[in-house]
Amino acid sequence: MANKTKKTRVVHIITRLNTENTDGAAMMLYKLMAHTDRNRFEPIVLCLDGEAELSNRIRAHGINVYSLDMHHNITAGWQIFKLTRLLRTLQPDILQGWMYHGNLAASLANLSLGNHYPVLWNIHHPLHDISKESRTTRWVIELAAKRSTSPAHIIYNTYLNADQHNTIGYSKQRNLIIPNGFDTQLFAPNAYHRDNVRQRLGIPNDAFVIGLFAHYHPVKNHALFLEAARLLLQHKPQVHFILAGREITSLNPKLRYLLEHIPKQQHVHLLGERKDIPNLLNALDLYTLTSTYGEGFPNSVAEAMACGIPCISTDVSDVARIIGNTGQRLPIQDTTPSALAFTWLEWINAGEAWRKEVGSRAVQRIQQLYSIPTITEQYQNRYQSLVDQEQMTAMPLLTT
Repeated sequence: MANKTKKTRVVHIITRLNTENTDGAAMMLYKLMAHTDRNRFEPIVLCLDGEAELSNRIRAHGINVYSLDMHHNITAGWQIFKLTRLLRTLQPDILQGWMYHGNLAASLANLSLGNHYPVLWNIHHPLHDISKESRTTRWVIELAAKRSTSPAHIIYNTYLNADQHNTIGYSKQRNLIIPNGFDTQLFAPNAYHRDNVRQRLGIPNDAFVIGLFAHYHPVKNHALFLEAARLLLQHKPQVHFILAGREITSLNPKLRYLLEHIPKQQHVHLLGERKDIPNLLNALDLYTLTSTYGEGFPNSVAEAMACGIPCISTDVSDVARIIGNTGQRLPIQDTTPSALAFTWLEWINAGEAWRKEVGSRAVQRIQQLYSIPTITEQYQNRYQSLVDQEQMTAMPLLTT
């Protein structure tokens, strides 16, 4: 009877598994776990924090998750000893760190084990200004920079993130760019959801609808979006706007102030935090991102594209690489409310047939370059390459 091929055991060490961290690393790890080829790989997740939203969702895929409750003191000797002891039991083939604390913990534990395993780091967090990070996080970032030659690769989800970290001392030679991946079955064109959402919101089926889905934060620049909406409504009073995200409600005094200047407030739909984002995206004719800086990977742009919705975005992060020729980028410094309103007007006047053709190209682009199976295979190819290198190194030399 033939021997079964040994599976590669990859132990993922992540800071926390809640979905509130804005860089989306935990959700990306979850999607990677859900699509890992279990015939070739055996993933295990170690969470430095306690139990969280994604812990049981990962376990539901038959993957072990350990919650270690050591997030706030990862460099203490006894904590590293605790992690090291667990790793000796698990006997991984590869250590994959996620987020700053998880990356550092992976390398320190590996150091205590004699650097026995290949290590990868994963950084999804944009680093626009390190001085704005908390003192503890800043200390971990700086300590990790000094140890950034220890991992085999540092995986960034955008080229901008890589450049920002290289600037503060992270090893450029370790750079590896693997973008976020998306479920193109969940995020897909759907005529039923388009009609259903519009009906529930009281939006006429033939109205032109523009959306922005992002939590409230000055960096997202909702003020730019709503002022442009006010200007556009002066020329196109039938247009509707859908906004969703944490604190995107009329109870937010800053949004309420902005709405006071819009004559047709009933055309601006503030939906708050929602779980049905694929449905809402399908109700749109255009998606717009108005961020000024600080974006990591702009997930909402890729999700809208996967639903066949053309995107207009300020030129932040890796938007240019994501959109390609399927939307429009606006220079941040030149994007005034009047410029954005005029751009919207151009897309309205271009006609439905042209927008659908652009939307179709957007769907194809996401399916080809950013689908979660495609991105998962990029991770798995890197894991396999590291295992092959380890085996070649361990192989005895043949002598004649």
